[in-house]
Amino acid sequence: MTISDEEPKAPNAPHGVTNTTKSYNDWPNDAGFETFHEETDPVELKVSGRIPAYAAGVLYRTGPGGHQVATSKNKTFAASHWFDGFAQTHRFELLPPSEGRFITRVKYNSRHTCDKLVEKVRNSGEMAISSFGQQADPCESFFKKVMSSFQVATSGGSKTASDVNVGVTVKANMPVPEELARREKARPESTDGSSSSQIHSLWLKTDNASLQCIDPTTLEPIDAVRQLQLHPDLKGPLTGAHSRTDPITGDWYNYNLETGRHATYRVFSVSAETGKTTILATITGGPIKGAYLHSIMLTERYVILCIFDAYYAKGGAKILWTRNLLDAMEFDPNKKNLWLVVDRWHGQGLVGIYESDPFFAFHPVNAWEQASETESGKVDIVADIPTYPNLDILKRFYYHNIKGTSPSALNYVDGKGQTCKASLTRFKLTDVGSTTIPVTGKPGNITVLFAAAREDSPELPTFNPRYATKPSRYIYGACDRGNSTFLDGLIKYDSETRTSVARVRHAQSPGEPIFLADPEGTEEDDGVCLSVVLDGTKGRSYLLVLDAGTFEEVGRAEMETVVPFGFHGSHVACL
Repeated sequence: MTISDEEPKAPNAPHGVTNTTKSYNDWPNDAGFETFHEETDPVELKVSGRIPAYAAGVLYRTGPGGHQVATSKNKTFAASHWFDGFAQTHRFELLPPSEGRFITRVKYNSRHTCDKLVEKVRNSGEMAISSFGQQADPCESFFKKVMSSFQVATSGGSKTASDVNVGVTVKANMPVPEELARREKARPESTDGSSSSQIHSLWLKTDNASLQCIDPTTLEPIDAVRQLQLHPDLKGPLTGAHSRTDPITGDWYNYNLETGRHATYRVFSVSAETGKTTILATITGGPIKGAYLHSIMLTERYVILCIFDAYYAKGGAKILWTRNLLDAMEFDPNKKNLWLVVDRWHGQGLVGIYESDPFFAFHPVNAWEQASETESGKVDIVADIPTYPNLDILKRFYYHNIKGTSPSALNYVDGKGQTCKASLTRFKLTDVGSTTIPVTGKPGNITVLFAAAREDSPELPTFNPRYATKPSRYIYGACDRGNSTFLDGLIKYDSETRTSVARVRHAQSPGEPIFLADPEGTEEDDGVCLSVVLDGTKGRSYLLVLDAGTFEEVGRAEMETVVPFGFHGSHVACL
């Protein structure tokens, strides 16, 4: 990890930033990356507009909460990649109205969930663990590099609750095995009548096989576990930060990746009823290679893994030398993406293998089945995915490439700007069967139904959750139209008309939108979208509420502080 001789950016300044360098296009966004601040005691926000009562509940957001800390040696530790910032979770409680149809009170609190890890960094000036993309010190000796690689290889043991840096996705009331569930219940449950009293557990996930349980109200870390504690076969170090949940049963699905000469993907489910973990398929050998998969897909009957063109070199062994995942990844434009289809109903394991042209992606949106057009008894699978032509987007997310005041960020606005913008692409996997096939079977055909223009395509996508595993029309997300060095607007894409509506306001940098369906709505886009936005001119954030149909603002809750740019969130309704 990098240590510099300069002082921290702004150890005591409001919002954590004192840099007065002019931002690209006069669109300040540094505060969204540099702020290291938390509100452990709930504060009331200033609410305006007409936020509908059905939005009452708790919105959780998680992601990096700053990336620099002062060390005991009067230097500054700095994580160099956005994915390696210090994990922090935010909690917005939208209180149900005591009278009337609109919410008038919103409370906010936040907390870093890696206190022990930050303390170690302050004391030692480094983190001897693997990271996503940390750049090594060029002056580091060969001996120290070898020893650090050894530490990475042997650092998979047990951790204290706040000794992990887990904060990419957040899931409330996630089913877990009975032993872990008992440990969750060891803490007193809230009896204050707040929305959190209906939330029994809150779990944070990331792309390594760690999970962290935190208190739903105070956000204090409770436990840190490995997927191995879900099932003894889940012994690989990597997984997807985005699990998928069956919209009917509540069972959740993910994969575990064991790297090595012969990579092994284990696709599994955890039962909402019993907490039992079941291995649905163990896939290894033949063309199977280990790769960075941030998310999986789910249809009514299948789990789908697309092995994107982000392969770990030397079977993953290179990670031990680079000490980060990104420098160990390779993109080969001549190598096809491999799609794996796993049965989740009848224990048939792998039932489909498909190939497509190479691309990279973070976030498949939705997938569903429809009757095959050519073979009776089989189905086609349709999937919407924002795609990238290579791995430039991962390199863009180094802090020096995304901050508005950084000169090197201009390389990713102009030169590599297009390759760092997603294109929403709809794929069709034809004639998916229901019987087990070998991993060496001949790959089936994939058709690209359309690819949206990059300026119309959402990233950090969401949709009406009532349409999960069903055909869906509207997709919401953040967009990058080149107005800033980072995300610069919110967008609604209509996959039927293939048109978009964007909301772009100068110096307003939004986060992932969360769709809340109107319980009395009859149309797919009846509802609201919630997004935490940084006002770069004021140096403060606010919770924005948009009508999902018209995409116009209906309300907001203003803050006196900055919420750092995070990754993902979830909303738990107040029942």
